[in-house]
Amino acid sequence: MKKMLPLIFGICSLISMPGNSMRACSVFTASGIDRIYAATNKDWNNEKTRIRFYAPSEGKYGRVYFGYQVSEGFQNVGGMNEHGLWYDGASLPFRSDIDNHFNKPRVKGELCEKALEECATVEEVIQLYTEFYTPHWQGHSMWADRQGNSVIIEYGEKDVVFLRKEQGYQVMTNFYLTDSTNLRWANCHRFKAITALLDNEEELSIELMTCALEASHKEGLTPTLYSNVYDLKNGDIYVYHFHYYGEFVRFNLAEELEKGDQYLELPSLFYGIKMKTPFPDQVLNGSDVCFKWSGGAADYEVRYSEDQGFNEYNSEKVSNPLPDETQSLSYAPAGIILIIAWSFRKRRRQCLLFLSLLLLLGSCSSCTKLFISPQWPESMEFSACIKDLSPGRTYHWKIVSLVENRMSSESIAQTFTCSD
Repeated sequence: MKKMLPLIFGICSLISMPGNSMRACSVFTASGIDRIYAATNKDWNNEKTRIRFYAPSEGKYGRVYFGYQVSEGFQNVGGMNEHGLWYDGASLPFRSDIDNHFNKPRVKGELCEKALEECATVEEVIQLYTEFYTPHWQGHSMWADRQGNSVIIEYGEKDVVFLRKEQGYQVMTNFYLTDSTNLRWANCHRFKAITALLDNEEELSIELMTCALEASHKEGLTPTLYSNVYDLKNGDIYVYHFHYYGEFVRFNLAEELEKGDQYLELPSLFYGIKMKTPFPDQVLNGSDVCFKWSGGAADYEVRYSEDQGFNEYNSEKVSNPLPDETQSLSYAPAGIILIIAWSFRKRRRQCLLFLSLLLLLGSCSSCTKLFISPQWPESMEFSACIKDLSPGRTYHWKIVSLVENRMSSESIAQTFTCSD
């Protein structure tokens, strides 16, 4: 066991090194003729994800921030203002050479907050970052506006540098894009996954942006805690919780700002909706359908339509969950204890090493929590049966949670066809 102690402490030291950032995020924007989107996956181990709205005030635009509740208060990491100016950030490897080499003036607080409060375009943001110095360079930021412009701002050799969009999209993860001597970003699988999808699709859509988020999400010690897609032209924002892309919350920024300042717990907006039947693209035998799904809300509405956009639809409200047919007991804790006891007798050295690593990782200063699990309410089964649909027609259906005085989550839409 003594021979293993250096290995244990060495692993923990590598994990806790300043340059080994535990916050890995994926940020990108894409624009077309009439569509401008931005998206982000936020990866960390602080489950206290939050949404903060600030109504317009004197000298400050209305805006929304996404971020975390930390010991010092709310920490914003991205957002959008009423003019469709958006930004988000991603951490970078540690540097010790960042300084105010040109004695630029500083602002009180975060420069990114001042930009979202006072700027409406990317050009105005660039001017602000050119004029002022900020010491907060643990990462880089991406900015995009309603006109389709975007820029990545990093700290270069002695000052900030601006990387403007040169094609229809921009992508950044957790490596310096200005580092021409060590192009580590080129080997980032998240960077590659996003660029591959955006390269090969001609038509931009919310679905494409969501696919790129799903392809680049993380699991494990620092999973993707939430994801966003922003429609900069229309002011709509789509929010996903804990890298589950089958359910989302959609809201319009202008409508929310009319309600005044708000501070919302992001996980509480989601109910873990899982659609069960009909299966995707299923062909039904006849013109009757029985919709089945599960979720943690008390009330739902099932919507079905021949219109993919649901501009017109039929609906059925459901408030009574199906009774549980079986009640199963969980033997997991007892089983784990038996396995550990047996393993300890057979492989004492390996078990001691494993338990020591768990204790060291759990006490590591860069970890707020070792194992992350999603916060879903207790799930219940629901169903709604509809008769006499049109034979030979294809229908789209989705589930919407009904919760009074708050945002409603909804499932992604699926399709089925009634046979002739």
